[in-house]
Amino acid sequence: MKQSSIRREAYLVPLALVVLMIIIQLIKPTGCFGIIPRYVQGLRGILLAPLFHSGWKHLFSNAFPILTLGFMIFSFYRQVAYLLIIFGWLLTGTLVWFFADLGLLPSDTGIGCHIGASGLVYVLASFVFSSGIFRRSLPLIAVSLIVVFLYGSMLWGIFPEEVIRYSAEQENISWESHAAGALVGTSFALIWKNIGPQKERWAWQEKNYNSQKDEELWQRYLESENEENKIKSTE
Repeated sequence: MKQSSIRREAYLVPLALVVLMIIIQLIKPTGCFGIIPRYVQGLRGILLAPLFHSGWKHLFSNAFPILTLGFMIFSFYRQVAYLLIIFGWLLTGTLVWFFADLGLLPSDTGIGCHIGASGLVYVLASFVFSSGIFRRSLPLIAVSLIVVFLYGSMLWGIFPEEVIRYSAEQENISWESHAAGALVGTSFALIWKNIGPQKERWAWQEKNYNSQKDEELWQRYLESENEENKIKSTE
């Protein structure tokens, strides 16, 4: 695939996803299309929840990270970009369906309807950040640091309010989606660390490196040493 088409994907795929969210927000279908943990009705939310938001503020708080992080994913990790979005989307939703609202914390007062693309945002952010670290590539680590600069405060979003209080609206935020997304993104970064861009390696760092030119130079050096030793021995 040509570089220009990759650039188009980096813009168009995240933009298409955001446009779809906006269309759904304009239509405003009634009912819960999100994830209702451990309810059969809530299974459809695994597919649909990231497309539905409680309001425009909620939507745009996810839209801008999707555009920027999506651009990074398709620009630097094109080989796994689609797999990351598809499986990150589905696995995050599945984890929320199984483990959210277990009633283990005081804030878990009941089973809710989990909506919004924040879980996907955490998948993308954690993947970009972790990939740069796991691959030990300076350019990719620089991209990771950009993510930290732009979205470092997202770290607090993986914790319930009993652990850390960071927002007045925290009780309405699905920290389980954030935590699941961060776990999934980091896991994929580890699994796919050998796919795509890697730390630059010099030829002599390769395990089976054998340079014929270096071998010839070494032989010339040995011959010159032998000649020099012969001259010394005759003096």
